[in-house]
Amino acid sequence: MQREYKKHGFFTFVPSDSQNRELWCLKHGESGINSVCRVLEVSRKGIKAKEEKEKVILNGIIADYTAKIPFFSWEERKELRKDKVVQIENAYMKRWNGLPTLHIAKNTSVNIIEKEIDFPGWNELMKPKKRAIEEIFTCEGAFDVILEGDILSVSQPGEENRRKMLLDDGTGAVFLELREREKEAGILFAMPVRARGNVVAEESQNGSVLKLIAEKVKKSDEKFMIKEMRNFFCRYM
Repeated sequence: MQREYKKHGFFTFVPSDSQNRELWCLKHGESGINSVCRVLEVSRKGIKAKEEKEKVILNGIIADYTAKIPFFSWEERKELRKDKVVQIENAYMKRWNGLPTLHIAKNTSVNIIEKEIDFPGWNELMKPKKRAIEEIFTCEGAFDVILEGDILSVSQPGEENRRKMLLDDGTGAVFLELREREKEAGILFAMPVRARGNVVAEESQNGSVLKLIAEKVKKSDEKFMIKEMRNFFCRYM
């Protein structure tokens, strides 16, 4: 069930027979998805099809008040324009680069919502949302989120000279990897951090695991760090 945006800032819920879904927690393998969302980013790319004809495909980011997710379209869609609010019907979810991604197929309909509705604006929807690791496990990944927790373990450099780090927020734990590899040396055991990035699913010998690939990591200041490290040792030791 999805909230409907009314004028003057009030919300009501869309009746269940509309079948609109919120973007948060859409999972790989789901189909027949209907949703109202705003297009945040869109890129167009020409590729050669089997018939040697050039075909345009689209990829980008859509969002509602619950989440941002990537999308992919096999068809050129003039309705998918930056900052437009659209109604998408009959899409499906498929994992792409480890992230649950909304796929828009030939039989998916996309329509711009022309009437005035109080839908969250582009600037508001571009902001990342803070999440608990527990809910991310339930949803099998997350796009552009903030996680806060303690570094539960740090391994010695291994494959590709990278260290394996485990981030724990009290509800669960995920592996942590920094985009800027040289900054990993500054991340220490029991250090409290705030990290922003994508939580992706990766296959391992023990099955699928979740990893936060962080674009930004903020370490706590020294006084707060000492307090948090004391709490950490009380919790785990």
